Amino acid sequence: MLGSPVHFSGVAGTMKSFLDRAFFVSSVNGGMFRHKVGAAVAAVRRSGGISTLETLNHYINYSEMIMPSSNYWNVAHGHTPGEMEQDAEGKQIMEILGRNMAWIMKVIRFAEKEFPPPETVAKTPTNFIR
Repeated sequence: MLGSPVHFSGVAGTMKSFLDRAFFVSSVNGGMFRHKVGAAVAAVRRSGGISTLETLNHYINYSEMIMPSSNYWNVAHGHTPGEMEQDAEGKQIMEILGRNMAWIMKVIRFAEKEFPPPETVAKTPTNFIR
């Protein structure tokens, strides 16, 4: 699970720095996050949750992780600690996300003996400058 508070309509700087390093290390070490289940969530006071969520999702998609969904964007609203508890829709979104995430992990565990994951394919880098 990747999560970030929203600062200036984006991922918190320390989180972005951490993710850049962690996912680089993973990519040069055989794709450590490949086929792991991962979701992103954002905690926001007012706006910027969607752009933060999209940035976090880039890491999940780039590393071939499996991403569960919910019934709306994975964003919860609140300004002070505990205030998110008043965001009934946000709480429901997170609960459904957690249920779907747990279900996907169970399905993978059950099915991986019969259906092993596809082989890793090396990335083909393209340089558009000719």
